[in-house]
Order: sequence, then C-alpha cells, then structure tokens
Amino acid sequence: MTDTGLRWGANLRFVVAMVAFAMTLYHLWTAAFGPPVREVHAPLHLCFAVTVLFLTPPDTGGLSSIRRIMLRSYDMLIMAIAIGGTAYLMLNADHIATRMLYVTPLTQLEMAVSAGMLFVILEAARRTIGWALVILAVVFLLYALFGNVLPGLLWHRGYSLNAIFEYSFFTPEGVYGVPVSVMANYVFHFVLFGSLLVASGAGDFFSNLANAMTARMTGGPAKASVVSSAFMGMLSGSAAANVVTTGSFTIPAMRRAGYNRRFAAAVEAVSSSGGQIAPPILGTAAFIMMEFTGVDYATILGISVIPAILYFLGVFVIVDLEARRLGLGIGEVIRTAPVLTTLRRQGYLLASVVVMLVILMDGWTPTMAAMGAIASLMVLLTLFDQTQRTRVHRVFGEAAVVAPKLIGPVTVACAVGGLLVGLIGLTGLGLRLSGLILDIASGNLLLILILTMVMGVILGMGMPTSGAYIILAALLAPGLVEAGVPLLAAHMFLIYSAAKSSITPPVAIASYAAAAISGSDPWQTSFTAFRLGLSVFIIPFMFAYGPALLGLGEPLEVGIAFVTASLGVIALSVACVGWMLRPITWPMRGLYFVTALLMINTTGISDLVGMAMLAALFLWAYLSRPRTQKLA
Repeated sequence: MTDTGLRWGANLRFVVAMVAFAMTLYHLWTAAFGPPVREVHAPLHLCFAVTVLFLTPPDTGGLSSIRRIMLRSYDMLIMAIAIGGTAYLMLNADHIATRMLYVTPLTQLEMAVSAGMLFVILEAARRTIGWALVILAVVFLLYALFGNVLPGLLWHRGYSLNAIFEYSFFTPEGVYGVPVSVMANYVFHFVLFGSLLVASGAGDFFSNLANAMTARMTGGPAKASVVSSAFMGMLSGSAAANVVTTGSFTIPAMRRAGYNRRFAAAVEAVSSSGGQIAPPILGTAAFIMMEFTGVDYATILGISVIPAILYFLGVFVIVDLEARRLGLGIGEVIRTAPVLTTLRRQGYLLASVVVMLVILMDGWTPTMAAMGAIASLMVLLTLFDQTQRTRVHRVFGEAAVVAPKLIGPVTVACAVGGLLVGLIGLTGLGLRLSGLILDIASGNLLLILILTMVMGVILGMGMPTSGAYIILAALLAPGLVEAGVPLLAAHMFLIYSAAKSSITPPVAIASYAAAAISGSDPWQTSFTAFRLGLSVFIIPFMFAYGPALLGLGEPLEVGIAFVTASLGVIALSVACVGWMLRPITWPMRGLYFVTALLMINTTGISDLVGMAMLAALFLWAYLSRPRTQKLA
C-alpha cells in the first residue's frame, strides 16, 4: 500500500473513532439529562449506528484501486442518505408527532425519505447479518402489498406503498418503534458498561477466575470455557462476539487437554450462546421484553435466574460426561492463582455489577443502573488498579469507541425487526399464524410448543437474539398465551428459541465463529453444538408447563420444580453423550431420553415416574460399571 493509502486509512479510522465517541457522549448526555422526544432520539440513534457501520473500512483485500474507490463512494452515498433522512425526521419531529395516520397524506419528499431509509437499513442488515434477514423483510413487504391476492388464511385487504411507508416510518409502530427506542434508551448504556469491563481487563479476570474454579476438575479446560463464557455472556449482546472474546483462549486450552477441534469449538459456541438467556441483560432482549409485556425489569431479572442456572448445568454435565467418556481426567492443570487470590486481586470489578443490581432492585430505571455501574467502575479502577490508574481516560476512550461498533449490528437488526413488527400488526399476520398453529396442534400444548420452537429457530437463524425475539414476539406470542402459557413464560420461551438459533444449523453464527478459531469444519461444528445443546432445549418446555421454574410460586414449589428440572436436564445430557460410568447402548440412551421427557411437566405425576426411572437407571449404571471405575 502507498503512503497516500496508509494516510487515508489512518484518517478514516480517526473519523470512525470520532463518530463513535460522539455517539457515546450523546447517549451519556441523554442518560444524565433525559432523551429528546422519540421522533428525534430513535432516528438519531439509528443514524449514528449505521454511520459507524458504513464508515468502518471493509475488508477490500484483493480488490483493485478502482473497485475500492467505488465501494467507499457507495458507502458515502448510503451515509448521505441516512444523514439526510434523519435530519428531515428530526427537523419535522413536531409535525410527525401530531399528524393523523391515513388522513395527513405523505408528501413526495416523505416518500423519498422513507424509500431511502428502507434502503439504508436493508443494506446495513445485509452487511452485518446477511441476506436471510433482508429476504425475510422483502417477503413481508411483498405480503403487505399483495396480500389481497393470496388465498385463505393469508388473505388481507392489501396496502399501498404509501400506507406501508407511512406506518413504517411515521408512526411509533414501525422502524423507530419499541425495538430501536429500547436500544437507544437502555441497551447502549449496558453495552458501554460491558465494553468498559473488557477494556479494564475483566476478560482476563473472568478467565483466571474460571480456571481457578475448575482447574482440579475432570475436563477442567472445557468447564473453564463454560464458566468464563457465562461470565462474559451475562454482559454481552451477541453470542458470536462472546465466542470471539473468550474462545481465543478457551478453545486452545481445550485442544491441549485432549478434546478434538470440533468438540472444543462446539462447547464454546453452546456456552457463549447461554449468555443470551442469562441475567442481567439476556442478550439485550430483557429490555425489549420489558416493553412488550409491561413488566418491570426487576421481575424479568428474577424469572431468568433459574432457567439460566439449568442451562449452564446442562452444558456443564455434558462436558463432564464427555471428558469421562474420552478418559481425559483432569487434563492440563493451568497455572493460575487460587480463587480467593484472584478475587482479592481483581474482585473489585464485580462490585460494579453489584452496584448495578442494587440500583435495579431499588426501583430505578435500567439506564440509571447502567450509569451507576459505569461510574462505580471508573472509581474502582482509579482506587484499586495501579496499572489502570494512570490510563483510566484511555480505558474509557477505548470502550467509548468499541461500544457503538458492538451495538451497530444489533440496532440494525432491531430496526428491521421493528419494520417487520409493524407489517405484522398492519396485516394481522401474527393472529393468523397463531390461529394456524393452534388449529394444527388441536389444542395439544406440547405440539404447540414444539411447532413454536421450530418456527422460532428457523426465523431466528443468523440474527442477534434481540432481533429474532422481536419478530417471534409479534408472530408467535399471541398463540402461546391463547394456548394457556402464562405471558412471562411465553416470552421467555421465545427468547430461548431465538438464542438457540445461534447454534442450530444451517445458519449457526456462534458455531461458525468458534469453528473459525479452532480450525474445524463449520458444518460439523454446528451439528456437534446442536447435539450438545439438546439437553438445554428441554428447559423452556419445562417452564412453559410449570412457571414455578421462573420463580413464580411458593418457595417450596419453586424448590421442588428446580430439583426435578435439574434431574431432567441431567438425564437428557446422559442420553446425548451416551455415557454414565461406562458407555451405554442406544436402547439405554432412549430410556434416559424418555425419563427426561417425563420430567418436562414439573408439577405432574409424570415427574414422580421420571424420578423413579432415573433412580433405577443410575442404580443399574452403578452396579454394571467396570470394577475399576472411579466415581470421582
């Protein structure tokens, strides 16, 4: 590359950093003094996000100079459209807020703004998420336009392009509706807090703590992957980003311990995907669920704790059984300080998380909780970290630039999700689809849940958890509630479905990211991750049948439900791995599988039958084990 090219690249990176930093300052200002009206705040947030995306230099290796210039010119054109369209929306916010839907006609300029912004978000989605979401959006747009020519259940009266643009861009029900507003009001601040933790060395702290906790366990490196990915995933909005962050050191450690490339990558993918259903942010979906259900954030945190514990229990047991099946033993003992020493050195990083939770439980808004966590972390770094004390401003600067880059793809997914939610509401497709599922299942709740899970995984392929959840909530939540599933359990079921799409072939983004690190085949890795994740697929069915698993019930009822659900997860883990003190045959694996299914309903007589079967199977495994088999 010539000196001119190098200078151009350096200048462009500086511009990207400045725009990203400005986005962070804007959101800190709105958190401290309150955001402007939605007609200004949501478009400006989206404009910042897509500007950072299109300013960031793409990989142009192998392209000629002319092609690179054409590509950058194309990016500049898209940014100009985004900035121009956003400027119009902001300058005319009062008019947009007071206009009458379907009475005040759109002007030619407003039609042009709508078309331009539609092009911007679809092109941004193509670059960050892939063609799947773009194709899905185009299909929904065509359905809204031509639904009047479709037969039967899919028929609706059809809408003009004018009506679609008006509903999608000039009402609170479309692109600038709840999903993007949630990103702007809440999620950005939590992503900034997570970026600050990473910049301050929390990644190393979580890794060291996980290694210290699991160093002397069978399959220790793999279990360290589960624990460290759980820690990082709690504050991450993306399964793939979590894989890249923690997988760079957990996957090589698993390889050295004796796990093959495919299994090591699959463990990391499944563990990182678990962060999307773990409190406090559930892959940013918690905030959107709060708006959709009208339930306060503290309640959502509370109902997500037990399912998250069950998820990581399932992954932990599978890793343990696989290590014993392979005869790996303790494996490589990673040199690390004891748990207490690790906590004494960097445990103050957890104090900021505690501050966040205390503020939330005290009834303050999520935004204030995130701001409190950010402020406390900066103070703690200054007081307790001698290496960071003199460069706290650099830590903040790094996080302030990274956070907008992380939230960009999620914001784009939410913008397209908002578009789809608007079209679903406009055409009534959600109620029709829910009715279709209910008719096919003929009132059978298990079949309704299975159909919903399958559709959820398919619709969520290749998308961030929050974006997939938005679409699923609009399409499938009404049917689950109508079938008798409690509102909170129905939405948690959909969040699980959205999260599992990241490890489900053919578009398993977390598995593909892990495969790239380990050097394994992406398809084989995704199928292995799917197999490892089978034991956790049962969890949402359990709390759909028994909301006690969400903490909704008397303490004794919740405790019993947790114990039986844990046994069901363990039984399914044994069935997936095919090992319990010794290799077990396929018929025996089938019995373990049936045992797990019997414990789906945590409040029925089937639970007692399942526990009796599991006790008998464990007893048989113990009595038939090789006499040299050790239980530890």
